[in-house]
Amino acid sequence: MNTKVNTRAKMKSLFIYKFAQSIEYPSAYKQGDFVIAVINDDDLANSLRLAAKAKSINSQNVIIKIYTTVAEVERCHVIYISGNTAGEVEPFSKKARNYNALIITEGSGMIDRLSAINFVVSGNLIKFEMNRALFKEQDLTVSNTLEQLATRVVN
Repeated sequence: MNTKVNTRAKMKSLFIYKFAQSIEYPSAYKQGDFVIAVINDDDLANSLRLAAKAKSINSQNVIIKIYTTVAEVERCHVIYISGNTAGEVEPFSKKARNYNALIITEGSGMIDRLSAINFVVSGNLIKFEMNRALFKEQDLTVSNTLEQLATRVVN
């Protein structure tokens, strides 16, 4: 059995749980399971699954789904899209915008039009930037505290 822990994936999973707890979702999203979708990052999905065994979000059970194609994307609370280029990320982001999903990415320039939160890795540190307009477009209310922790906020 592989017991090696991907520290970066673990840190990102902790951030994702904190993001989810710091956001007010529309009322239709406050019942049933809390769904976190992951695209192209198995280590992150595994780390989120481990955390889901012990944590709930807003009193909802957490379910982790892995999507490999755009067609699979359906209603979820959070969607993490791994991809190095806008071309890889954009189809998933566009589909996720049909739902009130928090769209999270990691990559240069992604925050400007593809995601509400974008991870920025600087050495061993993981930071994040936010796009206020995308939160509003997705009908998500973010806490002031979370916004203050962002390294950069764009409108």
